[in-house]
Amino acid sequence: MAEDPSTLIGEAVGDSLGMAFETRKADDPFLVSWDGTYQASEYHQLRPGQWTDDTMMAKIVMESLYICGGFYPRDIAQRYQHWYLAGPLRGMGTTTKKAMQNLRDGMSWNESGIVGAEGNGTAMRAAPFGAFYQEDPLTAAQFARMEANITHKSIEAEEGSAAVAVAVSLLWTGADPQDVVVRTIKYLRDSKVKLALSRLAFYQKSNDISAAEALKLFGTKAHVVQTVPSAFAAFVLTSSYEDAVLTSIRSGGDTDTTAAIAGALAGTYYGFKSIPKKYREGLEDWEHLRRIESKINIGPRTSVLWRM
Repeated sequence: MAEDPSTLIGEAVGDSLGMAFETRKADDPFLVSWDGTYQASEYHQLRPGQWTDDTMMAKIVMESLYICGGFYPRDIAQRYQHWYLAGPLRGMGTTTKKAMQNLRDGMSWNESGIVGAEGNGTAMRAAPFGAFYQEDPLTAAQFARMEANITHKSIEAEEGSAAVAVAVSLLWTGADPQDVVVRTIKYLRDSKVKLALSRLAFYQKSNDISAAEALKLFGTKAHVVQTVPSAFAAFVLTSSYEDAVLTSIRSGGDTDTTAAIAGALAGTYYGFKSIPKKYREGLEDWEHLRRIESKINIGPRTSVLWRM
């Protein structure tokens, strides 16, 4: 384990680097010629180094866990709702917008989610559960599943969130990229996400596939069944934070979310100093994000604490 795991900054850098290329194909000239620096996005109306809804929602989750001292889904939902009403939404997806409208109309947090939604909008915000419940991956998984229901009600969304939360928790306590996928799978329910990660574990063991090849195989669209195994592949089949994130982005598709999840995993494992200084200091509000993260880094929570 790194001396200074950096889950939130790791996620934010990946998100901010990837946001300019969202929906572009791997062979898009703009992406092919990319020099690996922060770029602006006309679509998102964001400047170089700014992050999207991926980091915004992960930040909200981490803040709520710290301030409430545990999982308080009503508080998280209220924070989402405040952001939704105040804006800017930074690329918030259609499913999440519908769920926010349901909250606005008076639905409770466990009723607001869109039934059958399998987008990656929950997995992208699940890493803080692993960071907060550092020595309790089972609790991290359970709470990540419950939180997913605020916006997405499907087993794939739940297991995608659980996978990210568990992996971050395991990485916090010394798991290695060589075994984190296999260990994560043990905490998942039968699902397409679990099956895809099982395939990744097989490919990783056979040692005959590159990260870029794996991402092409699993897919990089905004479906959680594609995003989660691809983000894991970008992490476990590379050997540095920067390689994990850049590989995620150069594969095209939902570049900000794939890189955000891969960045959260890699930042946790490799640590804050492994993230190039040019990325850390070019990141929007990086010092604020770092302060939030430092509150989580003070030690493990193994007790199950949550309130409605």
